[in-house]
Amino acid sequence: MGIKIGENILEKLDGYLKDKNFNKIYIITDDIVNKLHFDYLKDFLKSFDLTTYVLHHGEKSKSIDTVLSIYDNLIENNIDRNTVILSFGGGVVGDIAGFTASTYKRGLKYIQIPTTLLAQVDSSIGGKVGVDYGGYKNIIGSFYFPEATFIDPYFLSTLPSKEITCGLGEILKYGLIYDYDLFEFTKNSLWNIYEKDLNILQPIIKKSVDIKEKIVLKDKYDLGLRKILNFGHTIGHSIEAYSNFTKLNHGECVILGMIYESFIGKDLGLIEEDYFDEIYTTLKELISPIKFSEEEIHSLMGFMKNDKKNIDDNIAFVLPIAKGKVDVFYNIDDRMVINSLKGEWI
Repeated sequence: MGIKIGENILEKLDGYLKDKNFNKIYIITDDIVNKLHFDYLKDFLKSFDLTTYVLHHGEKSKSIDTVLSIYDNLIENNIDRNTVILSFGGGVVGDIAGFTASTYKRGLKYIQIPTTLLAQVDSSIGGKVGVDYGGYKNIIGSFYFPEATFIDPYFLSTLPSKEITCGLGEILKYGLIYDYDLFEFTKNSLWNIYEKDLNILQPIIKKSVDIKEKIVLKDKYDLGLRKILNFGHTIGHSIEAYSNFTKLNHGECVILGMIYESFIGKDLGLIEEDYFDEIYTTLKELISPIKFSEEEIHSLMGFMKNDKKNIDDNIAFVLPIAKGKVDVFYNIDDRMVINSLKGEWI
């Protein structure tokens, strides 16, 4: 999948682009990354013809309107199919850049340079691209894999703690669905991670990428094994949509989703109480769970019933079944979901 990880990895970008005979580069980034890191990126692209599109940061920009605006800019700048799109930012930028690349002139090649922890361990890996629409997360999209992904922990130096938390949600998820040792190591290294200790972060990033890459290579188009990556995402996406993509970030919502979905797993007898307590104690350190009202739960259930992962009107849930293992379920009683969201157990 062309994933390159390491400090100063962008030193290899110039040679890679020349080897691929790319001369024109169209960079898609956001206003924050543009301000903090664009000059750093440009130092590695001095011999190339650059065009840049800067969007406003945040999930609200992940819309079809943003994509249409980029199409206009691509046409205005006479961007042809020999141009490579370079995604330079977090998950929102990556999704938009990838979706644009997959659709403009029936497909341009693109490269990912993720700058957030969540994007480095998750969203830049696996080829899922798309936009939100009608209040639903990633409801329009496609599978479109980048030519390469360059992951440099350097960019994490400017990340606020909230963004570290978001990335931690996905890292801990990998431990819970695939590698319990990673879960244990990460939960015992939280202080080092928030301090951005690269001696701890870099191996965690590499391990997380390795896990996702293994899963994706076995199931590129989300037909089987890859579905386990959605642990925390059914309830998490509903919380994100209900908050109108403003109050909580994606990673924070995934953490909440994993808490509630783990409670359902415990309620069903899929996992022992002690294991649930371990998950809950770890995750609540990152974000406090919420006791939802009946009105809020009604709205959340509505979003879940329209989730793209559902089959035959049955909501898809990924639930823990043992340490480092999960499975997919489509027959969960609504009452169990509602009970978890009420949070009387918190």
